[in-house]
Amino acid sequence: MEFLRGSLYLDVTAKGLGLIGVAMMIFGQGGWFTVGVVLVVIGVLVGGWSMVAARRLRRRGWDGVNRA
Repeated sequence: MEFLRGSLYLDVTAKGLGLIGVAMMIFGQGGWFTVGVVLVVIGVLVGGWSMVAARRLRRRGWDGVNRA
């Protein structure tokens, strides 16, 4: 499970940044709208990083089962 935590944390971070960014774009005025856009872009980049990390784990043949 420790290998999946990294991609899980990245996924949660990406979704959180996206939601906060959208909220700032809706309720913010002036410069806060720009900050919201930047947060959404960063969230998308982190989400892509999360997908790449999960794909690399699958490519290595790690299936989540601890075989001793």
